[in-house]
Amino acid sequence: MELTWVLPAIASPLIYGLVTVGDKWILSNLKFRIESFNLFVATVQMTASIAILLILGIPNAPIGAFVASFAGGALWGLALIIMFWALRREQMGRVVPVAQSSPVFAALLGVFILGEHLEWYGWIAILLVVGGAVLVSAEPKLLLSGGFSKIYLAIMFSAALIGIAQFSLKIATDDLSLWHNMSIRGFGLFFTLGLPFLRASVVRDIGIFLSSRRTAIPLLITEGIAPIIGNAFLFLALANGPVSSVSALLGTRPVFVLITTLIFAPFAKRALAEKFSKADIITKVASTIAVVSGVAIISLA
Repeated sequence: MELTWVLPAIASPLIYGLVTVGDKWILSNLKFRIESFNLFVATVQMTASIAILLILGIPNAPIGAFVASFAGGALWGLALIIMFWALRREQMGRVVPVAQSSPVFAALLGVFILGEHLEWYGWIAILLVVGGAVLVSAEPKLLLSGGFSKIYLAIMFSAALIGIAQFSLKIATDDLSLWHNMSIRGFGLFFTLGLPFLRASVVRDIGIFLSSRRTAIPLLITEGIAPIIGNAFLFLALANGPVSSVSALLGTRPVFVLITTLIFAPFAKRALAEKFSKADIITKVASTIAVVSGVAIISLA
């Protein structure tokens, strides 16, 4: 097992699984405006980016590396806009698995453009991860009719954007250090996730939300501290492992979301609007088994 990239690739979705629970609570229970949430998340990322450049300086790298890293962040920002929008409207136990289907797109790009080699069992592992995502997101009535809710098609599109973003960030690792890549990516993310919402009314709403300890503490922990740690693990994994396999392990976030919601079921049902009917639990557990099986194949092969 390649500990240099496998462990960080699992630690990142573990942290982001907890972040997702916090996001859902902030958006649905604390009623934070989605525009304000987008701007706050983007501003935190850009602030961290500026701090990194002030400490480490501007890297001496080809312009193509800067473009690849910035583009990766910009695409990721577009994907987050879609995911936050969906997260406010749907159960997170269904939204997150679909959003984590990006390994298919990243694997295809990694194999056919970067020339990465993926054995037949690697493809089976990726299909298990994605199959688990499809299973948990499909409504029974829609499955019988052969279709999906439009909201899940939008989330699938966001997953494609993240897959392309991971591929772009992987290219940037050839010339940028882990921290510099994270920094440039943060500027790209602010360009799409924050800049369109930069208005006086949105800034004022953020100030009001931060003025109360009850709302400020969960927001600062969920979108201030945790994402920086999660991103550090993400870039460490991308720098040391093949993007096709790393992206598949990053797709384990729904496992940690499911475990968290099951452990805190009473809280999740009341504050996070999660459903715990027999059908819901069966589909989510079956999805978890598929995802874990895919992770095991990739990690131990």
